[in-house]
Amino acid sequence: MRHQSPRRVLRGLLLLLYFPFSLHAQCDLEILDVDLIGGYVTVAFNNTTSCGGTGGPDGVSEIQFGFQALDSACDAMNVGWDFPSGLSISDDSNHPGWIYSATTTEQSSNWTNSYGDELDPPYYAGDTIAFPLDNVYQQTSGSMYFQLLDCLQYWVSEGYSVQAVIWQISYGPTMYADNGGWAEVGGLGGGITPDCCGIYDDDNFLDNWQVVGPCGDPIPEVVYDTVYVDLPADTIYLLETDTVVEYDTVLVNWYFYDTVYVELPPDTVVIYEYDTIPVAINWYFYDTTYIYITDTVLITEQVYVTQYDTVYWTVYESDTIYTYEYDMVGVDCDTGLPCVEPIPDCPIYIPNSFSPDNDGINDAWGASTDASCWQSWSLFVYSRSGELIWVSDNPDDVWTGGNEYYVPDDIYVYRLECFGVGNGYIVHGHVTLFR
Repeated sequence: MRHQSPRRVLRGLLLLLYFPFSLHAQCDLEILDVDLIGGYVTVAFNNTTSCGGTGGPDGVSEIQFGFQALDSACDAMNVGWDFPSGLSISDDSNHPGWIYSATTTEQSSNWTNSYGDELDPPYYAGDTIAFPLDNVYQQTSGSMYFQLLDCLQYWVSEGYSVQAVIWQISYGPTMYADNGGWAEVGGLGGGITPDCCGIYDDDNFLDNWQVVGPCGDPIPEVVYDTVYVDLPADTIYLLETDTVVEYDTVLVNWYFYDTVYVELPPDTVVIYEYDTIPVAINWYFYDTTYIYITDTVLITEQVYVTQYDTVYWTVYESDTIYTYEYDMVGVDCDTGLPCVEPIPDCPIYIPNSFSPDNDGINDAWGASTDASCWQSWSLFVYSRSGELIWVSDNPDDVWTGGNEYYVPDDIYVYRLECFGVGNGYIVHGHVTLFR
């Protein structure tokens, strides 16, 4: 697919797009700058009305950036890559040739929390934010987020241009090439743009798309040079100095010692004779016993020392067990009388698979239910080895396939514990994650 510079395309569509945009407020984001040397993408949130997601209707709850190389003819390179840093991406993915930044989400484990409130969603109209592209999750070298900036700078060193886009807004779909956008559908989609999931949230998508390099905005060149600065001559002052030696009188007391030899009478040596007599002793200890021998002991026969402990038996007396049956009746808090209306039905739907591959289709997993039904809600996700991967106490929360890092494709086990008025469930199941 041939990609033109967003600015060149914008001039041709300006008259067509201006009139409908002026009729109503809409979601409008804009990439102001793509700095592949410093590692930042700067975004202006011009209008955040109707941007979708949990940040709506007036805010943006999440964004993610996508990047792809353009060749010397400014055509998108929809191919796989083996980067020098060790990262490899397949040419048979749903969007071949694309690499992505980490998403910004409202979840407690989101990397933006470590940067303070200035990067933490939701974002609102009037915000202008420079998002970092370095290793925001501090992951290991095998992660795309660890190597993203290295991959982008590799493309630049090879002479390629790089197109940068706001790939996703508030977990919505991306802008597909069939509609003039950037997202090609690869082998997993059969080359067909999906029509299942709505349209890109920003109608004015051209300013969400910027090309840097030979096909677009120039990339600043980093130049190192030695700068010489002329300084005024030093002023030297000559001082005359004298050497002054000061003496003091110290009184020292000297003590002299001498060796004195004294004759002593000869030592008296007394020799005693001893015999070793073997004695058989059998000791039996049933508890810790300390024996101190402070005198000579003559034992002429076997001695048996036995200590016993007192053992107490506890006897439990059984009793009659009564079973009671209860009926749950809703009570009006004002009158104290039973409620006429029955306890509401609160169904729960939990899908058994999802694919968080940032294509706008099944990118998040969670339970579908009426949150007002439940007074207590706990949803746990575990790995095969029993490690707790994700936990939620809110029925509206969703899991995007990670905790502090993105987990691999696999089957994960979940446990749901929820209780409401007249309803209570403990549900076990599994969910398959594949990208």
